[in-house]
Amino acid sequence: MMISAYTDDFLTADPSLRLLVETQAALKGIPPIPFDFGDLIGSDALEAQAPAPVSDNFLAGVLAQIDALEDSQAQAREAVHAAGRAIDELLGLPQPLRDISLESAAHEGWTFAGPGVKSMALDTGGALRAKLLRIEPGHGAPHHDHTGTEYTLVVTGAFEDGTGRFGPGDLSIKRPGQMHHPVALPGGVCLALTVEEGDIALTGALGMLQRLFTRH
Repeated sequence: MMISAYTDDFLTADPSLRLLVETQAALKGIPPIPFDFGDLIGSDALEAQAPAPVSDNFLAGVLAQIDALEDSQAQAREAVHAAGRAIDELLGLPQPLRDISLESAAHEGWTFAGPGVKSMALDTGGALRAKLLRIEPGHGAPHHDHTGTEYTLVVTGAFEDGTGRFGPGDLSIKRPGQMHHPVALPGGVCLALTVEEGDIALTGALGMLQRLFTRH
């Protein structure tokens, strides 16, 4: 499902919904990547530099130092690589989702939302809650209902929820009474932008526990 970014109500809509609409428009429209003139200047300057002389054993010395550090710094390197992969995922998001996600990652970061699922709140300044979900293949949310409308836009990957399959650019809208069980499909991590007007209402035994612990 596609929401038009050119409706009369777009400019007055909640900022979270505007973020969703603009992100979907970017996914569907495939805008061109902006050309960075500063990068070109930098590369030309590097190419113009004369090569600096080094000793015959320079490379061997560097490799020896790397080998000596490998054992003690293996975990540190893996942590850096993992952090780099996580940042690469956010850098690959379409604008304007990319900027707000990077800002949120720097302040709040990801939180555990279930096995194989992470959630990151996005502060749009609106009344509706926006968040970015990261779902590993084969994982997802338990079977649930909603107390208000839930909009879910798939950015990367895909999920199936018993009502259909949703891939990049697809929008799932669920209203109270429309229960589903979204699970990310094989083929890659599913990143999805959700905007919620209410809360999720778990069903079955989990629903009983939810009602028990939220009873006033």
